[in-house]
Amino acid sequence: MKTQVIQLDLHDDVTSVRDRMSWAKTERIQLVFPRRSRIVGRTLDLLLLQRHAATLGAQLAIVAHSKELRSAAEDLGIPAFATAASAQRQDWERVKAPFRPLRRHDRPDLRRMRPEAFPPEAHWRSLYGFRFFIFSLAVLAILVVLSLFLPTATIQLSPAIRLQSLTFTVSTSPNVTIVNLAGRLPARLTALVVEHSKTIQTSGSISVPEARAQGQARFRNLTTTLTIVPVGMVVSTLTNPPVRFVTTKEAVVPALLGKTVDVPIQAVDAGPAGNLPAETLVAIEGALGTSLGVINPGPTTGGTDRTGAIQTTADRSLVHEALMAEILEECKTGLQQALTPGDIFLPDTLAVSQVLSETYFPAEGQSGDTLSLTMRLQCQVQYASQTDVNVLAEMSLDTNLPAGFTASPGRLEILPVSIPITDPDGITRWELQAQRLLHARLDPLTVQQLALGRRPFVAVLQLNKYLLLAESPIILIKPGWWPWLPLVPFRIAVSTGG
Repeated sequence: MKTQVIQLDLHDDVTSVRDRMSWAKTERIQLVFPRRSRIVGRTLDLLLLQRHAATLGAQLAIVAHSKELRSAAEDLGIPAFATAASAQRQDWERVKAPFRPLRRHDRPDLRRMRPEAFPPEAHWRSLYGFRFFIFSLAVLAILVVLSLFLPTATIQLSPAIRLQSLTFTVSTSPNVTIVNLAGRLPARLTALVVEHSKTIQTSGSISVPEARAQGQARFRNLTTTLTIVPVGMVVSTLTNPPVRFVTTKEAVVPALLGKTVDVPIQAVDAGPAGNLPAETLVAIEGALGTSLGVINPGPTTGGTDRTGAIQTTADRSLVHEALMAEILEECKTGLQQALTPGDIFLPDTLAVSQVLSETYFPAEGQSGDTLSLTMRLQCQVQYASQTDVNVLAEMSLDTNLPAGFTASPGRLEILPVSIPITDPDGITRWELQAQRLLHARLDPLTVQQLALGRRPFVAVLQLNKYLLLAESPIILIKPGWWPWLPLVPFRIAVSTGG
C-alpha cells in the first residue's frame, strides 16, 4: 500500500502539519517527528491530526524518538514507531486504546468534600474592627506613597557674604620666571622706537670774516716778450700760511724788459688778514712766475670781520639732555598706552636700550644762531602683567581663606598701596592690596538632609542654625496645602544666590 512520508521540521506547528497532510494523495500518511520536537504539546493536538487524516481518507502513523509522544499516540490508537525502518517492516494495525477498568469505588460526595476544599473564612476576619484596621493600613500606605512622590519643595538660600582683604609686598625681576607665594613676579619687557628733534639758541660767539681786502699789484716784465696778465691770477705773500690775492682785471705787460703795469687785486679770503702793508705780495703762482715780477706798491685795505654765533660744548650737552628727557617722557606715555589695561607700569625701569641715530646741525665748529639735534632711539620698560598679579593675589588670599567660605567669581580687586621703587640690583618692590567678596559654601545635600520631612518653620530654624546665611531661607512647597517637606532628597530643589 502506498505511503506518503512527511518529514517535519522544528519550526512546524499543528497548523502547518495539517496543511502539509492535505497535499497527500495516499491511503497512509507517515509523520516523521524530529528529535527534541515541540510540534505537539498536547494529546489534543494528536487527536486533531488523527481526525484530519480521517477526513482525508488516510491512515495516520508517526515516527518519533520520544517515548512520551509514542505513548500518547498509542493511547489514541495511532500506530507509532521509533524509526522509519520499523514503520516500513511492521504492519499498521490500529492499536486499540488500553482497557480502562471500571470504577471500584462509589462516586464521591462533592457537596460533602466542598468544605474541605474551600474551608470557611475565620470569624475574626469578618469583625468590623479588624476590617477597619486593614482599611486604615491601606490608607496609611497610600499616604506614605503620596508623601514620597507627591510633594515637591524649593529652598531659596542667601549665603552670607564677607569682604576679604590682604596687603602684601610684591617684587619683580627679570631673573624671576614664575609667580611664587614669596611675592615674586617675573618682570616683563616692552619696547618702543621714538624719533624726535629739538632746537635751541647757541650761546657762543666767534669772529666771522665779512669783507675782502683790495689793492693794486704792479707786474714787471722780466723778458722782452709781451705778456698778458689774466683775470684770477694768484699772487701771495711768502709767509706761512701765505695770504693770497687774485687779479680782478686782465692786463698786458709791454714787450720790453722792465716794463710794468698796475692791476687791481682782491683777497681770496675775507677778513682783516688781507690788510697787508706795501711790498708784501711778491710771489706769483703759476707758469707766469718766471716771466713776471710782482709787488704791491701800496697797502691792501678793506678786509673786515663780524661777530657771529656758534655752538659750544655746553650747548650740545644742553640740547642732548633736553631732547633725551622729552623722548623718555614720550616713551613713558607711549609704553603705558601700549600695555594691557591692568598691567602695572614700573617707571623706574624706563631706559634707552639702543640709540639708532643722532644728528647735530650745524656740525661741530660751524657757526649758527641755532643748534638742532635729531635722535632716533629705542626705549624699554619693565612691567608686571595683570595676569601674574591676579595669580599672586589669589594665591595669597586663598592661603587666608576663612573656613566655610569660597571666593565669588569675578570679584577680585587690586589696589596700589605704594609706588614701585627699583633698587640698584634691578629689583622693583611695592605694596598692593587685594580684596574680594566671599560667600558661604552651601552644600545642597546638607541642605536637603537638614530639611527632609520637617515642617517648613522647623526646617527654617535648622537651616539658620547650621548654615551661614545672610537672610532667612524661603521654602516653597507644592502643593501648597502639604504640611511637610518631602521625605526623599530628589524632591527638594536647592537654589542659592551665591
